[in-house]
Amino acid sequence: MDRLYDNSSEQQTITATLEQVTFHNPETGWTVLQIGTDIAGLISAVGIMAAPSAGETAKLTGNWEDHPRYGRQFHFHQYELVRPTSAQSIEKYLGGGLVKGIGPQLAAALVQKFGDASLDILDNEPQRLREVDGIGPKRAAALTEAWHCYQDMHQVMMFLYQHGLGSALATRIYSHYGPQAIEVLEANPYRLAQDIQGIGFATADKIARSVGLPEDDPQRLQAALVHILSQATEAGHFYLPEEELLARGASLVQLSPARVEVALARLEEAEQVVREGGLGPDKQKAVYLPAMLAAECEVAERLAELAPVKNDQVPGPQELDQWLERREAFGELPLTAEQKSAVAVALVSGLCVITGGPGTGKTTIIRLLADACEALGRRVALAAPTGRAAKRLEQLTGRPASTIHRLLVYDPRSGGFRYGQDEPLPVDTLIIDEASMVDVLLARDMLRALGDGSQLVLVGDADQLPSVGPGNMLRDLVEAGVSPLCRLTTIHRQRQDSLLVRNAHRINAGEAPHLPVGNNWQGEDCVLVEKDDPEAAAEKVIQTATVSLPRLGFVQQQIQVITPLHRGPLGVRALNQTLQQRLNPPRRSKSELQRGEITFRVGDRVLQTVNNYDKSVYNGDIGQLAGIDGKRRVFTVVFEQGEVDYDFSELDQLELAYALTIHKSQGSEYPAVVIVIHSSHYVMLRRNLLYTALTRAEKMACIVGNWRGIYKAVTTAPERQRNTRLAQRLRQELSDRRGENPRGAQC
Repeated sequence: MDRLYDNSSEQQTITATLEQVTFHNPETGWTVLQIGTDIAGLISAVGIMAAPSAGETAKLTGNWEDHPRYGRQFHFHQYELVRPTSAQSIEKYLGGGLVKGIGPQLAAALVQKFGDASLDILDNEPQRLREVDGIGPKRAAALTEAWHCYQDMHQVMMFLYQHGLGSALATRIYSHYGPQAIEVLEANPYRLAQDIQGIGFATADKIARSVGLPEDDPQRLQAALVHILSQATEAGHFYLPEEELLARGASLVQLSPARVEVALARLEEAEQVVREGGLGPDKQKAVYLPAMLAAECEVAERLAELAPVKNDQVPGPQELDQWLERREAFGELPLTAEQKSAVAVALVSGLCVITGGPGTGKTTIIRLLADACEALGRRVALAAPTGRAAKRLEQLTGRPASTIHRLLVYDPRSGGFRYGQDEPLPVDTLIIDEASMVDVLLARDMLRALGDGSQLVLVGDADQLPSVGPGNMLRDLVEAGVSPLCRLTTIHRQRQDSLLVRNAHRINAGEAPHLPVGNNWQGEDCVLVEKDDPEAAAEKVIQTATVSLPRLGFVQQQIQVITPLHRGPLGVRALNQTLQQRLNPPRRSKSELQRGEITFRVGDRVLQTVNNYDKSVYNGDIGQLAGIDGKRRVFTVVFEQGEVDYDFSELDQLELAYALTIHKSQGSEYPAVVIVIHSSHYVMLRRNLLYTALTRAEKMACIVGNWRGIYKAVTTAPERQRNTRLAQRLRQELSDRRGENPRGAQC
């Protein structure tokens, strides 16, 4: 023992058995162990380890240190796993749950039969496993496969650990590539960025440089360009101008634009990108990922097919007016001339867009239109992009409504939607609410599922923020002018007294809102809580969400905090941490999971951030973390549609949702909203951001921030247009169908 504790400043190497894994962070690899040594017995050790398991033996290289709280412990900087050699250590090794199907009892039986040769039997003579009582041919084959799988996985995990990746990422990489992971990564580590969500160019580049790929390797330059185009897609663009792509590529790889242009030419030859010339007045060259160009062209073609269609089986104007008047007599709210016109136009059109701000009666039109179509014998379906929007649509119309994803029905066997070109939706009229949220990729799947003779009605607010996904379909349709457009501007009488509604329209018109402040508040549904200091404003956000609004009668599930940015004291991350501490503090009875710096606790409000078709949960769904099962490595989230189980490795699909970005709140409305608009978010503040934020509130909006931030948002026009050519393609498609000009695009 004296030799082991000899000198805390001197590096030592000790061989020890991992008796207990006290703590392991899969993101960073930070591990706290209880290890057993021949000299000192059971001691504490801390350091970075890829995937520790009790029962393993390791050589640990590091130093002794005295921790002020935890006392004497060995801090290792390097480690190497050692195969156990004695029968006793082998039994502990195999019985620790490392290998699927081998527990303590079977490990004891194997060692009793084969002794210290047990591991050699598993390696080289697995057929001899049948010599152990209770192991037949099937079980022997399963154990052999599990043993080789464990060996392969551990080898891959060690390789990735040596290249700086934590065990969470390493597990996902192994799950994707299997035993071939090392071979794939040594040949082309940049495949990681293309194949596995959450791994970007920087991580792949780090591995590439560590395995010896030079900075001017063609794979590196091509991967950088594909990465930049993929990032542009995530930012909502369908393409990048060629000059911009080359400039960004040169900056990323720190090489000349000429070298990057050669890489672009090679990508084009390999059909991994498509370069397209000017389209219409747009003279610049565009570079697309092939899938993005194909999707944009397909959507343009399908919309162009729907746009000219007219339905003759509709009542005449007089008959329709009489029907609408009868509806008003039976309790329907009085209709404006705009609303009556919108119903009449939508009934006759193959494709129709209805847009308008809050309080203009869009939902009333949906309800009337659905009733009218049904009276005409048409099959009608209502849908929206998110679960919350679909539920609200169902409540307001009294009709079944679903998300677009659930309407199309994901089929795990085919990896696609059940309804599509081969099996159209059994509907004649499809009405989509919150259409500004529908990105072009989802629109493509939706349009594929519409059968011949079906009509599509898109209802939404074209002045809101564009969809989270690529494109800006609703606004592009408005701009293209190829289909009937019904723009609602009249605010209904029952909403004219709402300061919330009036302010939304003022902001959309570029005018400053009327906001009572502090003691001037007289019960209005829109108020400013003014705080200049960001830290003080952050505390006011918490107080408003947890104290002030509940005093007005709002329960916690009805209150949502939304803010422009992720970072800073008024960003999503900081606000989520504080709100979690106030609303769902840690308790011994509540299990927790850790992902990086984020703690997920049973009872937390969580947001699904990606589409998971296998689980039928989609980007934007909000649920509650209901349970954590450490033994099964599974946690459960309750969404509106029911309980969903996740593996621990899928934790990166979720975020805390006490506070959301304004972008993430799209498509949802909440009874009460706390909106952060502060001058410290200067770069993000634009008119459509504030407009979208305010229109998330149904009954009450509390803006926390300052007038400088509000004026900056109101006076700043929306961000530059997304890079999409859908509007031009639509106009060209219709011109081509009329024979007015030859085609000019690569569709």
